[in-house]
Amino acid sequence: MPKGVDKVKVNVKERIEDESCDLSLSELTEIPVREIASFKRVIFLDLSSNRLVTLGRNFTTLTRLIQLDLSKNQIRVLPDDFGQLEQLRHLDLYDNCLEHLPLSFGRLRRLRYLDLKGNPLTPAWEKIVGRCSTLKDCQQAAKNTVNVCANYKSEFIERERIAAQERQLSSAQMAGAGDGDGSSSSNHSTKTNGGEASKKSNKANKKSKSKKSGAAAENELSIKPVHSGPIKSTNQKNNQKKKSTNGSCWLTAISGVAFSSLMTFLLLFIINVLIIYLIMFKNPDIADKLVEYIPHQYRDWILTKTEIFRLRVTDWISEFRTPPEEH
Repeated sequence: MPKGVDKVKVNVKERIEDESCDLSLSELTEIPVREIASFKRVIFLDLSSNRLVTLGRNFTTLTRLIQLDLSKNQIRVLPDDFGQLEQLRHLDLYDNCLEHLPLSFGRLRRLRYLDLKGNPLTPAWEKIVGRCSTLKDCQQAAKNTVNVCANYKSEFIERERIAAQERQLSSAQMAGAGDGDGSSSSNHSTKTNGGEASKKSNKANKKSKSKKSGAAAENELSIKPVHSGPIKSTNQKNNQKKKSTNGSCWLTAISGVAFSSLMTFLLLFIINVLIIYLIMFKNPDIADKLVEYIPHQYRDWILTKTEIFRLRVTDWISEFRTPPEEH
């Protein structure tokens, strides 16, 4: 409770109706947690438009609350164990002085509505929470806040566990080094004791600093930027490699097909020339026998083409052998 402000007493029993307790507009500077907790049927609590700066130490004992309205107060910090209110579904913190939220929000798995509009949140929390200007925005804010706090809390616990293991290993190594130095002279032992004392003091300072940083991490959430540059460059390189390999495969396939077609064409041409040569000059009987193996539907066409070719060749030979004058 702030200094110089008198504690306002309110008759809680008169403010309870069915399952709700309305303590709004009561000029409260401290929440009557014990009186509220005595009424076990209360699950809706309205503390809006008061002069609250903190919720007090015992507020998280009200674990039956489903809907909580703390709007239009001067609340600066929520309790670190605020996540004990696991039944909470609706939370209104409109127009307060909150800069960050406790990481125990990750335990509020049933939270479906969260209004943080009008609070001087840090940029990281503003990015997580959003605008909260509509019902849909408040629902999305509740979902984002719970998920981020739960994931960050698990990562923080894992880092603390690894740090504790490293501290245990370093302390064991220091103890082994101390046992080995115990067999030296008294002057050397005094020096080592002094060195160990200084190391212990430094270690204590480091532990205190780590505890402070851990506490700060629990209260303040920082979002690390995602560096997508190297990943994109590697992906581009892989895509280029795939394209180059695909292009080379296509080129090899096309070159193989072209070579095979060229070879077949040459082979057929040579066979055709041999057949024509046999028909024209050497042995017509062999040509007749070869013609018998040609299918009937192609035989006439091949013979006519061959005859035309033979006539043209004989004309060309006769023209070549005749003297120029006679020609």
